Amino acid sequence: MAILTSSTLKGNRLYFLGIGGIAMGSVALACHHDGAIVSGCDSGIYPPMSTMLDRSGIAFAEHYSQEHLLAFQPDAVIVGNAISRGNPALEAALDANLPLISMPELLRWHFLQHRTRIVISGTHGKTTTTSMIAWILRSCGLPTGHLIGGAVDQLGASCVRAPVGGLFVLEGDEYDTAFFDKRSKFLHTMPHVLVITSIEYDHADIFPTFESVRGAFEQLVRLVPRSGLIVAAGDDPGVCSVAERSLAPVLRYGMGAGSQLRASIVECNEERTTFAIEEGTTHYGTFTLRMHGAHNVRNATAAIAVARHLGLDRTSIAEALETFEPPKRRFEILCTWHGATVVDDFAHHPTAIKATLDAARLRFPNRRVVVCFEPRSNTSVRSIFQREFADALAGADVVVLCPVYRAERYAPPERLDRERLQRDLHARSVPCIVVPDSNNWGDAARAILSDTVQRNDVLLLLSNGNIGGLRQLLCTEAASLTAARA
Repeated sequence: MAILTSSTLKGNRLYFLGIGGIAMGSVALACHHDGAIVSGCDSGIYPPMSTMLDRSGIAFAEHYSQEHLLAFQPDAVIVGNAISRGNPALEAALDANLPLISMPELLRWHFLQHRTRIVISGTHGKTTTTSMIAWILRSCGLPTGHLIGGAVDQLGASCVRAPVGGLFVLEGDEYDTAFFDKRSKFLHTMPHVLVITSIEYDHADIFPTFESVRGAFEQLVRLVPRSGLIVAAGDDPGVCSVAERSLAPVLRYGMGAGSQLRASIVECNEERTTFAIEEGTTHYGTFTLRMHGAHNVRNATAAIAVARHLGLDRTSIAEALETFEPPKRRFEILCTWHGATVVDDFAHHPTAIKATLDAARLRFPNRRVVVCFEPRSNTSVRSIFQREFADALAGADVVVLCPVYRAERYAPPERLDRERLQRDLHARSVPCIVVPDSNNWGDAARAILSDTVQRNDVLLLLSNGNIGGLRQLLCTEAASLTAARA
């Protein structure tokens, strides 16, 4: 395909199906910046992406429109992995015999080729670890591009092109590529340096078993050259066994005895975490991070391992890490609502929920923690983790369970049973309130929280989605209360 083999995108008309997503929209913006003529559509485009597209002068349709696509007369259509047959815009592109390109293909040929590729993979921690590495490399003056599946104010755009010969840091996602290419997206990245943070079962709509997830990572490690490096989570035996299948050298990091770079928390307060890293029996250094939780110390240790491999000295790494600001929706403090601290987090897998609760206990000791959880991801809506969700949420003082997203897709035995989860939590002496199903359940959830949350509580909003508009509802109410008192 000529667009993939061309050295430039300048003047090419690219239409993005699924332009409202963070990754797709960010790549579209980067292509626009490089001189391509860009447009696209999605089933609803919201801030911040809608604002970013508007500011760049990129026209888009807020529904999947065959008329909008055909009127644009694209040279190629970039197809997001959420797009499937039957989508009207996709069907129009197929009928018109337009070239279809997946986003990973576009990335490989126009963003990754002729760059040193640093790929961060794993079930958890990809966005945070990728952001840390990109910030450290940029702060130390290395020519670095990045693609991050989240909003990171400190880095500006979520997708930035690197100069030829430079470094490119990106998240390596195990999700499938496109409707016409069911391989994991990260198999297009051809990493020189690969981080594997964890391997757990997820993406139940794509992977039928844990073994199929593991198989995708086994394919990935085979792509790393002997001159490269695999930075593997030493606390995860599954990661270590997969990493050993590669011919590339492996560096294990973590907090356990089996890691070559071993981290331990030295001090933690409301503002930051200080941790030390030992290499064997030698003290490598002490570092400070404006984040909390053992999971973030592990993420930072992986970032340090990559930066060190690329030749950066310990002092420069420490100075950069100390100024790192976490991505949006990663333990993001939103507001103070009726005297409670409202925290937004992307956690939706049992392991991530437990890690987030542990971080809340570290940052806010001796405070009550209320969790409001929306089961929304393709895995969390199913009964697969019924028992594990009870184990994870038992670390809260109170739990509010939001409706299961699009629950009608699954028969009751296959769907997460909120009433059973409520009973399991009550058996562990954890109060649990189930939000009734309705079209506007966010208002009902807000009312329940208003009756439940006390002054000085920490309220965790946990979801990979909109959580019924609660973020906006609570923050708007908090701002109104503050203004009324002024």
